[in-house]
Amino acid sequence: MIFRKAEKEDFDKIRSLYWNLIDQEKDDPSFPQWKKGIHPSDEMIQASIDKGELYVLADGDEIAACVIANDEKVDGYADAPWQINSDEIIVLHVLAVNPGQRGKGFARRLVENVIELERKAGRKALRLDVIENNTTAEKLYQKLGFQYVQTKTLYYDVVGKMTFKLYELVL
Repeated sequence: MIFRKAEKEDFDKIRSLYWNLIDQEKDDPSFPQWKKGIHPSDEMIQASIDKGELYVLADGDEIAACVIANDEKVDGYADAPWQINSDEIIVLHVLAVNPGQRGKGFARRLVENVIELERKAGRKALRLDVIENNTTAEKLYQKLGFQYVQTKTLYYDVVGKMTFKLYELVL
């Protein structure tokens, strides 16, 4: 499995990974209610690839996992009691593991690689939000050193208002 930035040729495979995950998880209450073609949208995926902000774990032509890591501000994060007050912050978005590849540690490897990359780039912290009842994701982030910050209702165009737990990893 190789960690790398997504390339233009990966678009269809990445979209397929998200859509397969949506199909499999749509009835799971711990799934954040992503919708095919809406979130993550084709435009979001393509722009993230173009900007070099979408990372994958790939094995040849297969993509096992992906995540977007960027410095875009998230509405609702501004008043959270973060440990680090800096513009050198990266936020993780739409982490996904191919449903057929679950349980193999790919999410952990993907995030570990992003942590190392951002640490080397001089970033001060990584942030993310997890839907309130997604204990599997929470356990992963806690094992990687992310600290719980706050439980908060956030509004996202795609899902409306939902309760999330905010996490931060000081680099």
